[in-house]
Amino acid sequence: MTAPFTPASAQDRAQASGSAAATVVSPITVREVEPLRFGTVATGDTGGTLTLSPADGSTNVTGSLRSICPSGSSCTASPGIFDVRGEAGRSYRVTAPAQALATRAGGGGTLNVTSITIATQSVPGPGTRGTLDDSGNDRFKVGGTVQVAPDSNAGTYVAEMDMVVSYD
Repeated sequence: MTAPFTPASAQDRAQASGSAAATVVSPITVREVEPLRFGTVATGDTGGTLTLSPADGSTNVTGSLRSICPSGSSCTASPGIFDVRGEAGRSYRVTAPAQALATRAGGGGTLNVTSITIATQSVPGPGTRGTLDDSGNDRFKVGGTVQVAPDSNAGTYVAEMDMVVSYD
């Protein structure tokens, strides 16, 4: 017995509808509130370093370098403070330079600023990552180490340090 053969109709195409979506977030911004201040120091015959912790503002001095400011005065060391604003609840990161060169006002000398470190308000301890609060705000502090040679000229030294914030 033979079965009748009826060709089946085959589809050579299919179609479906899809969608596209995009989410636009508030731009992230950063603003310096207070500059990083290493304070006022005096150096002896070997020079030295002053390291400032961004988390708690504590300092560590090496060599013949010594702080000559009374505690609580305007010439004491203090971390830099920056405000970050953006989309509420978003994570962000701070990119800081590895080092900077501080130049004496009026010329005549430079100091190296190294080991630049960050501490965000939202994440305890040192680190470059933070999270914006429910209002889209956070803050971070900046510390580091300044190297002072024994023959450094007296004066005020200033370094420009670009802090970059970006969403994670």
